[in-house]
Amino acid sequence: MRLIALGALAILSMLIFACSQQDTEKTKQQAAKAAAQIKEGSKVAAVELKKDLKEAAKQTKAAAEGVKEGMQTPDRPVNVNSASLVQLQTLPDVDEETAARIIKGRPYHTRDEIGTRGVVSPDEFTAIKDKIVVR
Repeated sequence: MRLIALGALAILSMLIFACSQQDTEKTKQQAAKAAAQIKEGSKVAAVELKKDLKEAAKQTKAAAEGVKEGMQTPDRPVNVNSASLVQLQTLPDVDEETAARIIKGRPYHTRDEIGTRGVVSPDEFTAIKDKIVVR
C-alpha cells in the first residue's frame, strides 16, 4: 500500500513539473494515465490485502483454539522442593509468607510433611495437598 502511495506521489510530482512546460490537453492525458495506473495498482494491492487478511484470520483462530486448549488442561502439580516463591503462591490459600515458610522448611520427603511439620495449617494443607508433589 505504501508503494502505491509513493508511486502516486512520484507521478503527481512529475505531472506538476510537466504542467509548467506543456499544454493543458497533454497534462490532462498524463493525469488520466497516472490515475489509471494507480487504480490498477490499488486493485492488485486489494487482492493481496484480502489474501493476507484471510491468513491472519486463520492464524488468529488457531491461536484462540490453542489458548482454549491450554486453559482446559489440568494444572501441573507444584514441586514444593524446587518451586519459586511465586510458583508456590499459585497454590490455593498460599500467600507470600506461607510460600516463604515452605521454602525455609525444605527439603521435604513426602508431601504430608508440609502439614505434619506445621509449615502450613491443616486447612491450608487440605487445600493444597492434591496440587503438590515432592521430588
